[in-house]
Amino acid sequence: MNPFVFEAPTRIEYGEGMAASAAEILKGLGASKILIVSDQGLVKSGVIAPILKCFQEDQSLSTSIFTDVPPDSDVTCVNKAAAQAAKDGCDGVLAIGGGSVLDAAKVVNIALTLGGDVLDYQGMNNLTNRLKPMVAIPTTAGTGSEVSAVAMVRDVAEGKKLLYGSRFLAPDVSILDPTLLVSLPAKLTAATGLDAVTHCIEAYSVEVTRSPLTDVLCLEGLRLLFQSLPQATKHGDDLEARSNTMIAATMAGIAFTNLGVGVVHALAHATGGQFGTHHGTTNSVFLPYGMQFNLEVVAPRYATMARYLKLTDDKNDEVAAQTLIARVKALSGEIGLPSRLRDLGVPALKQDQLENLASLANSDPAIMFNPKEASVQDIIGIYERAY
Repeated sequence: MNPFVFEAPTRIEYGEGMAASAAEILKGLGASKILIVSDQGLVKSGVIAPILKCFQEDQSLSTSIFTDVPPDSDVTCVNKAAAQAAKDGCDGVLAIGGGSVLDAAKVVNIALTLGGDVLDYQGMNNLTNRLKPMVAIPTTAGTGSEVSAVAMVRDVAEGKKLLYGSRFLAPDVSILDPTLLVSLPAKLTAATGLDAVTHCIEAYSVEVTRSPLTDVLCLEGLRLLFQSLPQATKHGDDLEARSNTMIAATMAGIAFTNLGVGVVHALAHATGGQFGTHHGTTNSVFLPYGMQFNLEVVAPRYATMARYLKLTDDKNDEVAAQTLIARVKALSGEIGLPSRLRDLGVPALKQDQLENLASLANSDPAIMFNPKEASVQDIIGIYERAY
């Protein structure tokens, strides 16, 4: 067995109605002036109101509320929230929302703690100290941002996604409350669920940093998603299905934080940065094509997944691996996700535009973990097959 390092710095608290404990948890972390980050959709749906009430009832706590995070968090939003937090003297952060909100809050916490321009801290391992206490409450089951040590925000002017990665970015506590998912629309349930599926498959394909701990997280996380995602999409009030997808997404988040992802995420980041496509939906389109590209070097890993999921008992690794790829395609269709980039509103690209997008993907940090080396031309080929 190769040596490995495994980190899971975030404490996870799971249970129905657990979100109501956020105020007490932040108090326990030493925070008293809390920046609460969310979005307008959750305000209008009433999801965050009961959580806010817990803070209002505790006279020892004060809050500064920022709810203008867009569906694809960007630098402008982060700077605005950070300025508000600094002005109000906040010493802790609570993020309530999907991946966009959680990622924005993480980057806001960098600026709140360290000052300066958030652009100064982009990249990997550019943080040297702990940040202010942060609690994450996910309201989708997909990104794993509630436990991951990375964050992505969009630089609209540059047309690209900016990566922030550091062990200090992981939230101190993640509260998993499946009741918050009940009102999540089917389309978002499906898209975020396929993001988690992509995390499991891409992370399990990484060879260098794998360990028995990450293997278990990827395999069992994928099993829970295949078992429960269709039910959660079609019957959003099924709390058991919602719980399974939420736990699986968090498992996948811990796994890819320790392992990395690959070419599918690199392409999704590049495409999302250029065209503003939803991250999970974009991953779902690219996933089978990225898997096919990697097949020649990871067929045994895909085959292990297929057999663990009881999709096949074929002893031929390539045959079993192809069964997994076919099932991924079928799952996307079953839960109503588009199968082509053109269906996401991505325009047909000229050759120079294709080369630019492929170059962005080829320089994305996710690509370094891909099990098979990918050239710009290889990436263009995957893109064209997905279009």
